[in-house]
Amino acid sequence: MPPKIVFDKVTRRFDLKDNAFVALDRLSLDIADGEFVTVVGPSGCGKSTALNIAAGLLKPSEGTVLVDGKAVEGPGPERGMIFQQYALFPWLTVRQNVEFGLRIKGEEASRRRQIAERFIDLVGLGDFADALPKTLSGGMKQRCAIA
Repeated sequence: MPPKIVFDKVTRRFDLKDNAFVALDRLSLDIADGEFVTVVGPSGCGKSTALNIAAGLLKPSEGTVLVDGKAVEGPGPERGMIFQQYALFPWLTVRQNVEFGLRIKGEEASRRRQIAERFIDLVGLGDFADALPKTLSGGMKQRCAIA
């Protein structure tokens, strides 16, 4: 069975005004479907850079990243990103936050609500669908962001 995610000799250089540095140097890694991977290392070692390349938010300077055998050329709907800080709109309810991307995508209101309810229930926030983020615990905010 082919790997789900492949980093093949991925290098990422950053050229700044007075400084150039290599954040990743020939990273090669295969991740199987369903495999749980933890990325650990000191600050500045390239962890976030590798994740941003896999998400399609950065392009490698050299090498290739494949997801399901296809080269990552940019962000795509088959990949998601969970941020360290909650990426929630404080003036929107849990439901409205979950529906936001669907609204931007042009989904009908009834379909948005149906999809949002499914994911809100999936993360265990069904009783808090109409709550604002300021009323949620940290873990609940993160689950809302995941939904």
